[in-house]
Amino acid sequence: MLGLDEWFYNFSQFIFDLSTPENLALIKAPYTEMHIYGTFKCAEIGSVIGGLIAHPIYRFYLWNKVSPGTMTSNTGKVIRNKCRKLQGRFLLGGLFMGPIMTLAYQNITQITEKEAKEFCYKVRCDSHGLVQDRSAFAFGLIGWYWKRFQGAVDGVNLGLFYSLIHKYLIAEHGTPLFKDNVLPDQRLPSVEDLEKRSSKFKKFILENEHWKDLK
Repeated sequence: MLGLDEWFYNFSQFIFDLSTPENLALIKAPYTEMHIYGTFKCAEIGSVIGGLIAHPIYRFYLWNKVSPGTMTSNTGKVIRNKCRKLQGRFLLGGLFMGPIMTLAYQNITQITEKEAKEFCYKVRCDSHGLVQDRSAFAFGLIGWYWKRFQGAVDGVNLGLFYSLIHKYLIAEHGTPLFKDNVLPDQRLPSVEDLEKRSSKFKKFILENEHWKDLK
């Protein structure tokens, strides 16, 4: 799956048997994972700006333009629809800019594959960041089903709000909705540690006469 199998196992947590410390540290497509991460963050930022900043400002502006002579029974509905369309465009803008911004970052920093892998591993191990992305994605899908991109903005913002509640309340005192199967004390120190283990195992196979005879 484009080298994203292990990323999917970690993000979804659907397949318990495949959510292992080794798969967590196995990163086959680091640059692609960076694009996914950048798209998530830009979409979340776009949703917050569109739904919580631009929407109320634009609504206030439109209501101030309404005069008693132009007021109708549908004025509120028309204004609400215009504002919701605006917030949907911010989400679309975030989804569009995510890959572009990530590519620009990769080119400007000249990030190596090793550095990209370590970056992705930190993202995979960031429990709060994953709850944020998972909840934004899940609630965003529900919102999209309800009102397409306009509703997706509300869903993403609701997911981000949930992630804050999770961080300060649920994680310590409740039952998390989104949690990792690989606990922090089970994780490998780094991607390089996994690669060293793999190299040692391959070397053992090549040097061991018993394994040679089995070939």
